[in-house]
Amino acid sequence: MKAVAARLAAPLRLASALLALAVASIGMAIAEGPGQSTTYAGTSSAGAVLTVTAGLGLALAGVVTALGASQRRIGDLAMASGVSWFAPLFVAWQAGPPLVRSFAALVSPLAFPLTLNLLLAFPTRRTPGIPARLVVAAVYAEGLLAGALLAIFRDPYLDRGCWANCTANVFLIKPLPSLVQAVETADRWFVAAAAVVMVGFCLARLASGPRGARRSSSWVLVPGIVFGLTVVSHAALLERFTVEKPFNAALAANFDVMAAALAVLGGGLLAVTIEMQLKRNGVARIVMNAAEAPAPGSMQSALAKALGDATLQLAYWLPDRQGFVDAYGRAVDEPEPKPARAVTRVTRREAAVAVVSHAGSVAGLIKEMGPAMRLGLENERLQAEVLARLGELRESRARIVQASDDERRTLEKNLHDGAQQQLLALSYNLRLARASAAARSEPAAEVALVAAMQDAQQALEELRDLAHGIYPAVLMEAGLTPALESLADSAPVVVQIKGRDQRFPTAVENTFYFVAVDALTDAIERGATLVTIVVAHDDHRISMVVQDDGSARTSRMVSLADRVGALDGTVALESNICGVEVPCDPLHDA
Repeated sequence: MKAVAARLAAPLRLASALLALAVASIGMAIAEGPGQSTTYAGTSSAGAVLTVTAGLGLALAGVVTALGASQRRIGDLAMASGVSWFAPLFVAWQAGPPLVRSFAALVSPLAFPLTLNLLLAFPTRRTPGIPARLVVAAVYAEGLLAGALLAIFRDPYLDRGCWANCTANVFLIKPLPSLVQAVETADRWFVAAAAVVMVGFCLARLASGPRGARRSSSWVLVPGIVFGLTVVSHAALLERFTVEKPFNAALAANFDVMAAALAVLGGGLLAVTIEMQLKRNGVARIVMNAAEAPAPGSMQSALAKALGDATLQLAYWLPDRQGFVDAYGRAVDEPEPKPARAVTRVTRREAAVAVVSHAGSVAGLIKEMGPAMRLGLENERLQAEVLARLGELRESRARIVQASDDERRTLEKNLHDGAQQQLLALSYNLRLARASAAARSEPAAEVALVAAMQDAQQALEELRDLAHGIYPAVLMEAGLTPALESLADSAPVVVQIKGRDQRFPTAVENTFYFVAVDALTDAIERGATLVTIVVAHDDHRISMVVQDDGSARTSRMVSLADRVGALDGTVALESNICGVEVPCDPLHDA
């Protein structure tokens, strides 16, 4: 049954559009003929144009809106409101069938409830909150009750305030003029009070919500506010003039403003529908390109644009981590409902996919896009899961590299404070022994002590070189450029250092120094005689290029990729060039 209804939905709505056009045409024929003196449309050209524009505009906007699955109720309400707008013209059909005139009089009171329901349900399809729903229900009930009472007890011949219809009422059972007058008065002011409430709801809707959503809603809610005000003024004017004569200048002007407001409302509804469809098409394009792995955050951007909510947030659920991440794989807290913001959970095959924090209605958009939308969200969730794992891998590599550097620093400190100091003490003791041997004229002992002193000095120098190679103290104390200059001084080939002397975070300086050491070692092994090291910083990134004149490189230099990858950097290797780049800002000039 649902499939059959879905197939018939579009033809039925197109038929409704043709019906609205037919009703408008007949109604205008009545206004220009027998109703020329009893309808606002018949008394002036402006009234005729505004009447047609208001009714047809609402009906046709309703047809277009109802073609979208998520806005069918809004569209149906607009169509019904537009058609009911023409009912007073049929009431004024002086020579028309009494049944048609009587039925038109019966449904005329429903024009306002339908419009009120449309405004309060826009744009979410559902009337928000229990108070608003009670108002809508009360207005419908009052309209039906008033219409039924007037149909049963109003005798047009006995109605002192009749103008458009003073002859026909086929539903009349018993004429009760006093009751009819009381019902008309109560109905008029009840509708006016409901219009005030409607204006209040519209103003509250415009005052809340994100800026983009308020802008789109204003195309419908602002003319709705004007319409509500004209309903109130119409009640006040009837209280003064008692008889609704279209030739009355005040009543005619009020009707023209009311009709213009409804015409703008229909145009605004059509504009919002077209805008939403264009935005949905943008989301659909991203969804259909799901297999091409769109850039992280594409789904959030598309949904935010479609809903007019720049603050919309998407959080993806990762079962393995039992937590939420954003589209880039970064851990985030689970979104929670807040004032003026809702949270919608998206599932696919009963498995959690994402949570959407939003101000507008995302449920309708997801329902309309159906499996395609869920597939796009699932695709980006998987992408976020991969990025999260890459982030964990990067952090793991960074911890390993940091632990390695810490061990290097500790070993260098231990050598400096332990073995190196002991060798210094040994050298001092040997010098004292040599001086003592010389004082006692013991040449053999003196020669042996001199040789021992030379051996101790050589061991001390080798230990210093070893400690410097493990972790140079100048790197920690003075920074990258002085450490590279020290490396150049001790190299067996000519090394040129170019770059501004700046301090960077310790991890960056360590990485670049040891990359330079590895690249220099590799260049020497390939027979290079000249090595140039250039360090540059620009646009929040630091780069280093090591170029030599040796033979073509054959080593993949995997250790460089590990070190640089731990900082989210990149390595570029060519035959005689090694380039690295890392995102980083300098701390200060050295």
